[in-house]
Amino acid sequence: MLVAIDGPAGSGKSSVARAVAERLSLADLNTGATYRAVALVALREGLDLDDGAALAAIGGDVGLAANGVFYGGERIPEDALRTPEIAAAASRVSAHPELREVLVERQRAAARKAQDLGGAVVEGRDIGTVVLPDAELKVFLSASPEERARRRALQSGREEELERIRKAMHTRDKRDSEREASPLKPAPDAVVLDTTGLSLEGVVSCVVELARERGEREGAAPERMP
Repeated sequence: MLVAIDGPAGSGKSSVARAVAERLSLADLNTGATYRAVALVALREGLDLDDGAALAAIGGDVGLAANGVFYGGERIPEDALRTPEIAAAASRVSAHPELREVLVERQRAAARKAQDLGGAVVEGRDIGTVVLPDAELKVFLSASPEERARRRALQSGREEELERIRKAMHTRDKRDSEREASPLKPAPDAVVLDTTGLSLEGVVSCVVELARERGEREGAAPERMP
């Protein structure tokens, strides 16, 4: 089966997706890493982040798999993609329709390959609405702005920058939700989970239970549903 997990920054997508994928023996595909990869290459090569055609050309050489994101066939270390600079740049480049068109096809190809091998948990910001609208289960994670900023500050070890992180996340939320190409929003048939005040295990257990119920309804292999 394919499980789509969407949500804004700090909602817990990556942590939840990894844990759910492990629990259900599915591949974990982080589509946001593809935009970060394009941003990283563009910055390294000194390209204009507003040049959609140049960014799309980079995107054509980006690959996605369960073990990470690749550029030109070489895996990009995850820590290189997780800096505040790359996060801000990724939000900018992701607004370009030309790039999104290229990367959506790369993401769908990765999901199809994973599906042939048993399925995947695919996380991002437009998985349920654009990338995989036919996914068996769609989940949209949310949390209060304060909680999301707190999580991101703890995750990065920058608690003293909490207010700056909160403002940066607000800017990204606005950009992601107002862009014309694939705006951030729940799919009409998505299950919306507010994770404020919930533990990671609590959220993971909820998604796993939803997947189990959906899998049984769709006839998924029971051995994949613990």
